[in-house]
This record gives sequence, structure tokens and C-alpha cells, in this order.
Amino acid sequence: MAAKNKIPKKIGFVIKHNQPEAARLALELVQVLIDRKVTVLFADESREIVAKVRNVKIVPKPKLVELCDLIVVLGGDGTYLSIARLMKTKSVPVLGVNMGQLGFLTEVKRTEARTIIAAILDGKALRISERLLLEVTLLRNGKTIFQGPVVNDAVISKGAIARIIGLEVNVDGHWAHSVRADGLIVSTPTGSTAYSLAAGGPIVAPTVPALVLTPICPHSLSQRPLVLPDSAEIEICLKHRPGHVLLTLDGQDAVDLKENDVIRIQRFKRHKLQLVAASDRDYFGLLREKLKFGIRD
Repeated sequence: MAAKNKIPKKIGFVIKHNQPEAARLALELVQVLIDRKVTVLFADESREIVAKVRNVKIVPKPKLVELCDLIVVLGGDGTYLSIARLMKTKSVPVLGVNMGQLGFLTEVKRTEARTIIAAILDGKALRISERLLLEVTLLRNGKTIFQGPVVNDAVISKGAIARIIGLEVNVDGHWAHSVRADGLIVSTPTGSTAYSLAAGGPIVAPTVPALVLTPICPHSLSQRPLVLPDSAEIEICLKHRPGHVLLTLDGQDAVDLKENDVIRIQRFKRHKLQLVAASDRDYFGLLREKLKFGIRD
């Protein structure tokens, strides 16, 4: 857990769509920032929220990463992922304020937002949790079809028809195993509490340098989740495609797969995601709060 106490001069906002409470909180925080002479920028998708507010700049969402020292997300984990996945060339600290239900990435409560913003402007150190990112590359006939960073997970899964797909998994150039299942999840430690957990995968502390491979409803009693070092290079080849198969990235983007497509997954080497952590809770506190971890009925 790193600390950062540089006072941000430019703060960007990303807000959940059609969430009036998020919009109201954003306007309150914006006024505080403007009064403190901080430059405020909003993603253009939220221009209606600040249409009548002076001294606010409206920019395309990817530009927030280039222009800001800190980005504030008001929403759920999906809203957080929508900006975090744009950090391909630069990593900017992201403060996630949970306006939804679960919220592992947006771990700051809405009632804490004003206090944390005030502390930031007073120069108090931010608690930065650095998170591993994945780089996912889709290869078809040796050509790159897609490449980009992933925060939580890359998921290979069948379509609506209930037919098992076949995958071949290679690790560092060596054949590891073949999977016949509804799909396969490759997750970061951050993503271990998302889809991977629901599919029976382990909870992995975010500081552990690891990748997790979790099969989805495997057609074998011997198929179990596999934990690998984050230095591993994973290649997954779609060997059997009886119907529609998708590669889904962080639940945000989806790409149709063809037979013999290869998905290459490795650690994103340029930088890590900088998640602004809540000051009064540790990771196990979050597990207890969000998942009722270790709490008896």
C-alpha cells in the first residue's frame, strides 16, 4: 500500500448513468473543488449534469486519463472499470465512491466522499493500492484482432445454446491441460472476488502477484481452479466451437471467437492500476463488509 500526498490540480469525474443521487453528490463535490481553485473535468457522457455549472471542462472520457491528476468515480464497479480500462499509456489514481450495491473497486462509501475530498485538498496522503493489470491479446491466423488492458478478468464462454466448448491451455509455452466446460475465467487478484469467485475460484489478496484460471461448469471432476505466478504467459486456444463463443473483458467489451483463435494473457507491464483505498478499512474488512466473509449466520 503506497502513499501519495501531492495535492491534485486537475480532478476528473466519471458518473454512473441515470443515477440522480450520484449526480447530486457530484455537484456538491464540484462546488467544493471550484472554491478551492481546482480544475474540474467531466467525461462528455455526463455533460447534462454540469451544463449549468461554470468553470467545468467537458472532455471525452479517454482524455481524463491524459489530463487529470486524480479521477473520481461515482457509481459501481462497472462505472469504475469503464475508466480504469482506458489507462493504456498512463496510470492515474482513481477514487471510487460506491453508489450501488456491492462495490469492491468503489470501496469508499458515499457518506465518506466529502471527507476524503477535503483531506486530499488539505494535502493528506492518499492510500494507494496498486493493482495488477492483464494484457489480453486475441490472435486469429497469427494476426492481432484485439489487444488491451484488463482489470478484473478475461472470460471465454459459450453463447445461449447449452453446448460445451473445448479449450487448450498452454503456460509459458508448455501444454498445461485441456478444458471441456461452459468456459474459462482468467482473473487478476482484484478480479478474484468477481465472476471467478462465483464460479468456485479462490479469494486472492490484491497484493499477491498471481493469476487465477477458473473453469466454468467443467465436464470433469478433476478440473479445478489454477493459481499461477503473474510472470506466466498464458495461451488459450479455442479447439471446439459447437456454437457462439465470446471473449468478454471486464464485463465491458465482448469479441466473437472463431475456432482456433488464440487468446494470449500476461501481466500488463507498463504500469499498475492505482486504486485510492478507504482510510479506515483493510482488505479483510472489505471482505467482511461486502461478502460477509467469515461471519456466521
